[in-house]
Amino acid sequence: MRLLLLLLVFASMLRAEDTVLLKPTEAVRIALERNREIERIRRELLSLEDLYRAEKWDRFSPKVELFVDKDGFTFFGSVLLLDFGNRLARIRSADINTKIKRELLKEFERQVKIRTVRLFMELALAEKLAEVRREEMAVAYVRYDREEQRLEEGLSDRVKVAEWWSTYRRFRAQLYEAQRRYNETLYEIKRFLGIDVTKPVEVDLGELLSFEVPEDRTIDTQALLKAYEGNYLLRVKKLEVAYFESRAKEQRRILYPELSAYLEVRNRYEELDKFRSQGNLVLRVPLFDGRTSFYRERSFLDLKRAVEVERKDVEEKVKRDILKAPYVWEELVAEYQDAVAFDEWAQENLDLSRSNYELELAFDLGYAMSTKTEAERRVMEAKFNIILFLMRLYDLIGRDPFEVLEGKFKFFTEKVDEI
Repeated sequence: MRLLLLLLVFASMLRAEDTVLLKPTEAVRIALERNREIERIRRELLSLEDLYRAEKWDRFSPKVELFVDKDGFTFFGSVLLLDFGNRLARIRSADINTKIKRELLKEFERQVKIRTVRLFMELALAEKLAEVRREEMAVAYVRYDREEQRLEEGLSDRVKVAEWWSTYRRFRAQLYEAQRRYNETLYEIKRFLGIDVTKPVEVDLGELLSFEVPEDRTIDTQALLKAYEGNYLLRVKKLEVAYFESRAKEQRRILYPELSAYLEVRNRYEELDKFRSQGNLVLRVPLFDGRTSFYRERSFLDLKRAVEVERKDVEEKVKRDILKAPYVWEELVAEYQDAVAFDEWAQENLDLSRSNYELELAFDLGYAMSTKTEAERRVMEAKFNIILFLMRLYDLIGRDPFEVLEGKFKFFTEKVDEI
């Protein structure tokens, strides 16, 4: 018997060691390391950085070639000394393209943080909803059982019995739906974090549940408007304008000179100990290309103007979202306060039901318990909606969404008391 107990204790210890404890902050760290989309963007960024280096080497590095024919061989070296044309613009275009991808990576990392927190919230709400449905199902079954007894005593009818049986079955189906949603979300968290879906995990929601809603404060739109240019899309559109402007400069070839130096060293097979060398400076000035460069330049300038129009539209949308933020905030806080008030009433109602408990009214206590659990779920959902709103608001201006969970409310002001 003792050996069996020791084996059970040892097995439980092994299971505990294999279980992964996940908190939102820890989950975000794992996601940033293992998320496949982030890895793809990082690889693309490395590729663009290599292209940028290649353009710089192409502009500044000397080039040496070897030519071999039937009479001998020749070393030919050249270097570009001055460039008044498109080569520097090509370097700048590659640099801007790299910056755009870097902005995309930063934004995707912020979105990963928001999505990770949202998945944890969905998991918590699904678990709480399953608890509500389980209690409602128990109440419905007690009522069904009581009506069946009353039917046997001739105090009820089959319609009421069937009604409570149907209610019980409905809550039972909703319980399974909530359980399915919980497990789907849990598997999605594992997949999103790159954790084996068969590996057991334990979720700690303390960082979310301990969040204190700043009910006495409101959104400072003026502070947000000063920081709106940090918006990811605005920054990208600004870079795209510079990119197409640079691409347009790449096409400017006519009458843009280039000064190069070259050195040629030749040797013939019959005179291997004798080398002939010559060098020179060459000024190259394109004069005519049939207006090809003109139309190519104009094409990129048209794209630049199109992006400028898009940027103006994005700017207006960002300002609109900032200006409406206080109204959304007040609505969410009001919903939270309503949920808290309902939870306080549910607690009082539960305490009253417990003090007045009688066997005949057991279902009343069960109903009060399920109402209290539903009230807790409503408070949780209202709080989560506030956290998500603030995280998205911080992301809107290019700030780290996790500043919200750290209690850094830099864009808030004291609320003026209503008269």
